[in-house]
Amino acid sequence: MLKDMEKVEQDKTSNTHLVWYTKKGDTLAIGKAKLENIFYSFWMGKFESVWIDFKGEENFETLKKELFERFGKVLESEELMKRRHIEAGREPSTTKHAEEFYGWWGKNTDVVLSYSKDRHMGTLDIRSTIISEERRAYEKEKEKEKR
Repeated sequence: MLKDMEKVEQDKTSNTHLVWYTKKGDTLAIGKAKLENIFYSFWMGKFESVWIDFKGEENFETLKKELFERFGKVLESEELMKRRHIEAGREPSTTKHAEEFYGWWGKNTDVVLSYSKDRHMGTLDIRSTIISEERRAYEKEKEKEKR
């Protein structure tokens, strides 16, 4: 059991072995940005990602400023969307979305900030590239075994 972590969801629809947790006593803020939720995902017991929800353009702008200061140059929204679709095995969409997307790709970690002006909500996704790759390879192998 993970210390101070509370299980909130487990993906039972597939063989992903993905479990989501929240942390008791988590500070729901990054700098001056107020957050709604922070979820931690573990795949086969290995930490894979942090998923953060927030509301409001002011919090989005605060997070965006913080991330630009920390990580610098980003992938443009269109380039980011194409990459996300390709990674998910789908054709890149040419339709424009109401959302704004910003992505930073590191050696071990990917960071994606997105915001929907229509819904006044956004997410910050911080993901281990190493564990994500392991999971994709595992899921691909399991799909082969099914065929």
